[in-house]
Amino acid sequence: MAKSNLTNREKRGSRANSKQRGKIKVVANQTIPFIIESNGKYSGFEIELWEMVAKEINVKFEYIKCSFQEVVPLVAAKKADVGLAAMTINEQREEVIDFSHPTFQAGLHILLSKNRTKIDFASTIRTFIFQGYKQLIKPLLVLLLIIFIFGNVLWFGERFSGSFTPTYIPGIFQAIWLSLCTIIGSDGGMLVYGVSTWYGRLILTLGQLTNLAVLGLLIGELTAFITTKKIRLHIEGPNDLKGKIVATVKDSTSEPVLKRLGAKIVLVTKIDEAYEKLRTNKVEAVVFDSPDLIYYALNNGSNWAEVVGEIFDNQDYGLVLQEDSPLRERINRALLIIRENGLYETLYKKWFGNLK
Repeated sequence: MAKSNLTNREKRGSRANSKQRGKIKVVANQTIPFIIESNGKYSGFEIELWEMVAKEINVKFEYIKCSFQEVVPLVAAKKADVGLAAMTINEQREEVIDFSHPTFQAGLHILLSKNRTKIDFASTIRTFIFQGYKQLIKPLLVLLLIIFIFGNVLWFGERFSGSFTPTYIPGIFQAIWLSLCTIIGSDGGMLVYGVSTWYGRLILTLGQLTNLAVLGLLIGELTAFITTKKIRLHIEGPNDLKGKIVATVKDSTSEPVLKRLGAKIVLVTKIDEAYEKLRTNKVEAVVFDSPDLIYYALNNGSNWAEVVGEIFDNQDYGLVLQEDSPLRERINRALLIIRENGLYETLYKKWFGNLK
């Protein structure tokens, strides 16, 4: 195991500073498996890594629970000394805070429901009625026009045969009713009205043939809608996210990436909310940091969720520090020591196994 590179003078100085300052404030946002909070007790990969660092630089600290969106503002306002949130290092954040050396290499991944290819026909029909009505307008207009035309032709040929009232109204409504019943395949019209000429029978026969054509058209539209729905659920990588309804955490680095990809973004404050939206089919996918999604898919979501595709938009995580923080150099040095002496690798395997 490598020895600490901190000199005795530096250690004595750090102990003196710690005594003068008391406990430093560490804000932490639950981001499983990096930060896990339960009844005021903390665990997780980044928690254990920070506690190794704190021991190496000899500082005492206290955890303060906060949301992901509060971490940077609290540290930037010097209301906290360190922020733990499995946070991606980027230029925008570094305008107001500093980061430690990278603590984890990650990227974005896509989480999907394992049941995405199973079509619920009741749900599909409801969706078709309320969302796919535009696909119904054309065939319905065609159907109404056919019924109107057949009704007029039928009345004209049968108006003096006693089948219908000879005057246009109400005779035309009687003929239209019989035409409608014939086209939709019902015998109800024949029980009320009949035809007595070969002309009328020919028109009704043509109506029955038209029935098959219109029925085929409507079935074709419904089939096309279901096929389209299946295609929409076909997601294998980031390029398939265009136009899809995707949940992610507000103010995370995945938000601008999804905008660039053309996804329809649903923002949540906690990643658990995104998982629930996916489980209840309110979104089509979740995009977030790869380790979080992989850990969830292997544990709590193992029965219904899976990660697909390759990692994209590679990122580095870092500890959040105040600008020009006096702790930064000492923390960076401690991180190097922890990597050199093998503690980092042991910690990684504990939380992520062979996923590296």
